[in-house]
Amino acid sequence: MKKILSLNVIVMILLIQVCSAAHYIVGYVENAKDGTSPDGKMIILWNSEIGLEENVSDIIGPSGNSRTSGIYMIDCELLESGCNITNILTLKVVNNGDNYVSEEKNVTIGGFGYDIVGNITLNSPPNITNLYVEDDLNFPENEVDLIPADVKEVRCVSIINEYDGETSLTNASAVFFDNSYSYFNDLDDNNYHYTNNSCEINYSYGNQNEAEVICKFDIFYYSNSENWNCTLAIQDNLSIVSKKGDITFINPLLALGVDSIINFDLFGGESVTRESEVNVTNYGNVKINLSLSGYAFQENDGYAMNCTFEGETSNISIDYEKFNLTNSNPGAISLSEFETKYVNLTSSPQIKKFDLDYRKEDIQNEAVNSTYWRIYVPSQVSGECQGNIIFGAVSAPGD
Repeated sequence: MKKILSLNVIVMILLIQVCSAAHYIVGYVENAKDGTSPDGKMIILWNSEIGLEENVSDIIGPSGNSRTSGIYMIDCELLESGCNITNILTLKVVNNGDNYVSEEKNVTIGGFGYDIVGNITLNSPPNITNLYVEDDLNFPENEVDLIPADVKEVRCVSIINEYDGETSLTNASAVFFDNSYSYFNDLDDNNYHYTNNSCEINYSYGNQNEAEVICKFDIFYYSNSENWNCTLAIQDNLSIVSKKGDITFINPLLALGVDSIINFDLFGGESVTRESEVNVTNYGNVKINLSLSGYAFQENDGYAMNCTFEGETSNISIDYEKFNLTNSNPGAISLSEFETKYVNLTSSPQIKKFDLDYRKEDIQNEAVNSTYWRIYVPSQVSGECQGNIIFGAVSAPGD
C-alpha cells in the first residue's frame, strides 16, 4: 500500500514540475504505535547547517499540499536560502500541543525536481496510568500521617505505558505540593512544596512497553495539613513530557516537646521556689493550646510531689504547684504574689490558651515558647521531692 502511495506522489510531482521550478520533498508518515494518525499534524523542513529559524512546513494528510492521508509535500525552494543538489535537509513532525512528534529524518537533494523520503513514524507520548500517592500505611487510602519532630517518606508511584518501548523513557520527576496554598512551579518549602528530579524508573516492571516510576519525598512533620497534589512528569528520548497528578491529604499532627526535667530551687529561708522556665516546642502541623495536669504517685492522686527525708515521706499538694504561660516573674516573690501571678496546676487535665503556632521556618525552629513554674513548699516538708507534670497538645480554636 505504501509503494502505491509513493508512485501516486511521484506522478503528481512530475505534473507540477512541468509548469513550476519547485523542488518537492515528499514522504509518508506512519501512524503512531498507539494508533494515532499523523493527519492534520505539522511537519517542517530545514537546512541543519543554517538552523531551525529558517524552515518551511506542510500539514500532513488531506488538509495539506498532498491532499492524501499520511503524506506531506514541501517545496524546499521556499527556503530563504533555497535548496541545491547535494544539500542535506532535515524533516520532523513538530508538537502542535498534543505531544505527538517524530524523530528527525534527513534527505539529500537530487537533480530530478523532487525527492522521496523514507517513511517517518509518529512517536507516541508516554502514557501515565495508575498514579497514586501513599505513605507506609495503605489504609485508609489517600491519607498521609506525619511523624512528630521527624520526616515521613511519601511515595508517588505510577505505571507508564510507552508504545515506543520502555527504553525510550529517559527521565522521571515529580512535584508534591499543597494544592490550596502552592503551585507546581513554586520554589521548595518544607511547609508546602517538595521536588524530586531523579525518580526511579523500574524498567523490569511488566512487558517491554511498561515501566514503573517511583518518586520518593521526605516530608517534614510541619508540612501543612491540606490536600496535596503529586504531579509526576515522565520524559522520553524525543524530550516529550507527559504529566499527571493525584491528590492525597496530609492529616493534622498534634505533638509537642518539653524539657524532661524541671529543677525547683528554694531561696534561703523562703517557702516559694525560684521560677523555672520550661520551653514547649510544637512538633506538629497545627497551632496548639496546652492541656496541663500533675501528680506525685499516680494520676489524680491530688499531689504535686512526694518528698523523702531520712526514711520519712511527705507530700506537696497539687494546689501548691503553679504556672504562668505568658509572663516571667523572676527573683524572690511573696506568697501573695505567688498566688496572684501564677495559676494552679490541677490533678485533672485543664486546657489553657497557649496559641503556639507550628513551624514555618526551614532553617531554624521558631515554634518554641516558654512556660514559667514555681512551687510553694510547706514548712513540714523536707528532703528530696519528685513529681510529674503532664503536657498535652490540643488544637487551638480556629486552626
